[in-house]
Order: sequence, then structure tokens, then C-alpha cells
Amino acid sequence: MRLSIVPLLGLACLLASPPSPAGVRHGASVHRTHAGGIARTHGTLATGPDGRRAWHAGGTTVGGDGSVSHVRAGGVSGPDGRAVGGRRTTVGNDGTIARRSGYVVQGANGGTMQGGRRVQRGPDGTLQAGYAASGQRADGGSYSRSGSRTRTADGERMASRQTLASGARGSYQGSTTRAGGTLSHDSSISGATGNSYQGQTSYTRGEGLSHTGTCTDAQGHTFDCR
Repeated sequence: MRLSIVPLLGLACLLASPPSPAGVRHGASVHRTHAGGIARTHGTLATGPDGRRAWHAGGTTVGGDGSVSHVRAGGVSGPDGRAVGGRRTTVGNDGTIARRSGYVVQGANGGTMQGGRRVQRGPDGTLQAGYAASGQRADGGSYSRSGSRTRTADGERMASRQTLASGARGSYQGSTTRAGGTLSHDSSISGATGNSYQGQTSYTRGEGLSHTGTCTDAQGHTFDCR
């Protein structure tokens, strides 16, 4: 996950401040950037027993060209694991709005999950968006999913989504797309016994729904799907 230097400046500011009796530090600053803009940053850090920590930092930058960026980030950590996340919103001088966010989580047992999202809207009505997320269980199971969608200036829309998952009981892989009045979904499932399923489903406006599916055993023989 990539974040702006702005919240890091806020965090550095609070670390330089003296701690309060409660184990909480605050800090803030205002300064001029190299590009002629103004940046405001702030941060808070709290510490507790057993190495527990929580922090938050953020800032706003007004560029010399009139663009504005808002950044926020925060995290917690302790014996049970740690988590961190952040987001950034930028408004360009042409009216373009861009948002990005992300997170990472790690448990004490070794399980992890992370993800991110981005959205950009243009002044002409265009849209570009996407997301991705994944996770790993302590016992080896895992999953991931991602997707995207777009909208052109004349209103045409397109979208796609992919999902993967695996574990002791088998695996799943799926993909869905939508464009031009057609929605389609492909899936593949494999069981721990070696049996598998392959399926395709499609719907087209004005034509209706179609579906095909094939089931196969561990020896490669097909059989009726029930």
C-alpha cells in the first residue's frame, strides 16, 4: 500500500513532542511545500502495556496549481496482531477526483489479509475504478479477489471480477464480466477427492440465458452434475 509523505510528516511531528502522562503524544505542523503550496499535518500516538500501540496521522496539501490532497492513515499493534490502513483523496485543478485506500492486517497466529481500492472520476463523467484483496489463513488456506469497472464519457459501462480460493477441501476459481448488454460468468471448482466442475453462464439482453456445465471425476471421466 502506497501512501503520501504527508501523514508520515504528521507522525514524525508527534514523535518529537513530549509524551503525556497517559502515554499519548500529539503533534501538528503547517509548512510551505517546494511547489509553492501549503501543507498541514497532524498525528497522535498512544502506547499501552504489553507493547500495545495505536496511531493516527493525516494532512491536507493545497498545491500551487489549486489542487487539493487529503491523506489519512492509522494503525494498531499488540500481542494479538497488527493492522494499518490509509486513504488519499485528490481533487485536481481540472475537477478530476481520485481516491485510493488500502489496508494490511496480520494476526498473532500468522494469518494475513490485505487489500486496496482506487476510484477516479473525470469532469467529463468518465469513471475508472478497481479493487484487490487477498488473505492467507494460518492453516494454509488462501483467497484473492479483484475487479474493475469503467464508464466512458458517452455512458458505456464495463466491469469485471475475479475470485480465487483454496484450502484443504478444494479450490474455486470464478470470473465475471459485463459489457455491451452481456453478462457472463465462468467457474471452476475442484474438490479434495479429485472431482471437478467447469461451468459457463451467460446472459445477453434480448437473447436470454444460456448455461453449460461439466463434472469430471478423479480419473477424468465425466458424469452428470447434480
